[in-house]
Amino acid sequence: MSNMNDNAKLYVQHLTYKKGLPPYLCLTLPWWVRTPYPTYGPRHGCSIEPLICGERVFGELAGDIHNAKHSVDIITWGFDPGMVLVRGAAAHMGQRYGDLLKEIATRKEHPVTVRLLVWHDDVLSEGQMKNIPGYYGALFPCVGSSEGGFYSESHQTYNAEWFDQVRAGKYPNIEFYVRSVPSVYWGSSMEGEDPAWSVKSVAAQLYATHHQKMVLIDYEMPKIALGYVMGHNSISDFWDTEAHLFRDPRRETYYKKAPADAWKEGAYYAPGAPNYKMSEYEIAAKEYAVESYLKRHRYVTKPYQDVSCRLRGPILSDLNHNFCQAWGESNPAHAWVKKLIPSPHAPIPTEKPPVRGIAEQAVDALNEAAHNIFDQEFILRRHKIGWRAFSLPSGQHSVQLMRTQPLHREKAIKECYANLARQTHHYMFIQNQYIQYEPWAMHLKECVKRLRDGGYKQQIYIFLLTSTPERAGMDLPTYDVASELGQSATMVKEHAKAVERAQMGKQKFPLTVEEMAEQGISLLMGSMWTCAKKDAKEMSKDDYEEIYIHAKVAIVDDAAFTLGSANLNLRSMVFDSELNVLSEAKDVAYQLRADLFKQCTGDPGPKQFGDMAETLKRWKDMMKKNLGNKDSNGPLISQLMPFHVDREPGSPVV
Repeated sequence: MSNMNDNAKLYVQHLTYKKGLPPYLCLTLPWWVRTPYPTYGPRHGCSIEPLICGERVFGELAGDIHNAKHSVDIITWGFDPGMVLVRGAAAHMGQRYGDLLKEIATRKEHPVTVRLLVWHDDVLSEGQMKNIPGYYGALFPCVGSSEGGFYSESHQTYNAEWFDQVRAGKYPNIEFYVRSVPSVYWGSSMEGEDPAWSVKSVAAQLYATHHQKMVLIDYEMPKIALGYVMGHNSISDFWDTEAHLFRDPRRETYYKKAPADAWKEGAYYAPGAPNYKMSEYEIAAKEYAVESYLKRHRYVTKPYQDVSCRLRGPILSDLNHNFCQAWGESNPAHAWVKKLIPSPHAPIPTEKPPVRGIAEQAVDALNEAAHNIFDQEFILRRHKIGWRAFSLPSGQHSVQLMRTQPLHREKAIKECYANLARQTHHYMFIQNQYIQYEPWAMHLKECVKRLRDGGYKQQIYIFLLTSTPERAGMDLPTYDVASELGQSATMVKEHAKAVERAQMGKQKFPLTVEEMAEQGISLLMGSMWTCAKKDAKEMSKDDYEEIYIHAKVAIVDDAAFTLGSANLNLRSMVFDSELNVLSEAKDVAYQLRADLFKQCTGDPGPKQFGDMAETLKRWKDMMKKNLGNKDSNGPLISQLMPFHVDREPGSPVV
């Protein structure tokens, strides 16, 4: 039994008449999250607009920030000031995010206050995650994606200079704060969890993160205020189009080796004579060697699938509460931070920062005191603005803000996924970076069993899309979910070992797809891929590329959906701070499902509330055909591919 049904008694279903819906829909399901601890309640009269992929969300965001009149508040896991939000023919063509923020902060008339809050525990966490490129200098850190590598010299130099200028106070209207995860909360996060998970969770507790992504614009001007809850990180490689074109030059170009090392290439790198002057031939040879080096080591970052949303209405009151609370628990980024790494090539220190002089400490104390006074003023001003000030006369959507917030013992997002499973009567579509939370898989089966025991015999259709885990250490928690849901065979090595143990009588044989269907669940597990050419008869193995699914979306029955920063894994349910929205806006839920289905397959699927049986069968056939085409070097007919992992799993990483 899972522990995800503990709050089931809070969801007592009542027969009600909901204004605006026809009588046959008067039985309103209890979608809203209810918990025994304080949780944001649903807000009505709102507007929510899902935005698929970086081109769309960053384009909207750039326009809204440019039009800001008073303030821009940003919380993000990582920040890359050198990323271009609206791009031309290449990734570097357009205005950088950092320049946009400087532009609005330095306007002669009505300058905008920018408050930027980024997760940063210490230099060790930055060395591992590389989520603030340029924070510690021009060549450190390298790219934070699973591919590894380095930014171009111009990009990384820009980032380093931007952080130096902002930390030094050159742009007074840009307030840059960082926040960490106090270790004192590690143990308390596991309250209510299965004790067996405490062993698996050691690494997750030690490296818990602040993973929220949100933007709030012009909050103190309610008539024009708006906000975002995002899956996207503010990092350059998260920009992509819905088409996920193969090696699209508009995605960022990175380097597998440091670009600065290019000048060490060729025969004339370090001549012995002190005043040696290179000949024209030597200069040409050097330029050729440098260009050859860069060409050999550069690559276009992989395609990224992600979903965010744009919000207006009373929900902004809760976004502001989340921002102000986080801001009050954070600290200004200090100008002396680069001293922790004196050289770009110095090893990453693992000890605490060095003790600073009395003068430096005094300056920091004065700065923090001034910041605290300033912070208190804007927080108090905002506290006086009631949620009714944001009401939209045309707002037709209801939205609930949810958090995983260990510092305040909140697990509302976990409860959201538990309740979505309880309320599912036809289908659930999940597109998530990590589908690794075994208690959820167990809970889903329990919910379906209760339906069938109560006489409901309709099949439940489950669509799961996720990426190949970027590290082998993530394979086992993924397998835990896959095997629980009859998808054991998708992970070859783990499945073979499970079958071998079963043959020896040490465990049951893994569940099959057919056995799951007998239990009332028809399920598929897939990934997303793109290829170099759509009409070629023959391609090479290198002409296929997996689309990295970073989205965190769940849609149920064309009736409700959640999206935001939270993965379906232990970290996001328990340890990392996360931010999601839940909405029962049926028109939006249906349109989001249709858009995502069409993106994956070219077909939006059945009409709203239509039967999903044929769609699931068609998806399985399409996945099988695409796999065959890929094996024979043929073109893909859609972005769908079976989920498949064939490698030895590593030591578990949660």
